[in-house]
Amino acid sequence: MNKQDLLGRVMMSVATIMVGLLPIAVDLSASHVLNPTWNAHARLHEVWLLGSSGLLAIVALYLIWLHRSDRRFATLLAGVITAGMLGGFFIAAATASLYGGLLVDPLTAYMMPNQDYVMGVPLNLAIFFCALIILIAGMALARTSRAP
Repeated sequence: MNKQDLLGRVMMSVATIMVGLLPIAVDLSASHVLNPTWNAHARLHEVWLLGSSGLLAIVALYLIWLHRSDRRFATLLAGVITAGMLGGFFIAAATASLYGGLLVDPLTAYMMPNQDYVMGVPLNLAIFFCALIILIAGMALARTSRAP
């Protein structure tokens, strides 16, 4: 594995952790899953989403680092899995007005750093947009590498 491939895989891993594992740490809290104002069925769906995303992230990390046969394909597949998780978020964000969703809950924003905003942008949107850029750059580096 050359330096370019290594950097690409590290970047892909960072993006995968940002989208698949970081939300578990953030959302298993009073602002989300443990929020007493949330409907019990909504909590079930949130835990389902966190579990699915976490498991997909583990699969993607396995493909990035441990899969031995056809490493290029495994790396590409890992990127597609992570992009799928990000795509799900961006679809939910883009269609929020259709189902009454919000990127920032005004009742729990005070629990989050900077009231859940960074430079006027919802924190989740900013983090996942950064993850998308990191993922794309990492995939480009790993893809153009000469490593087998």
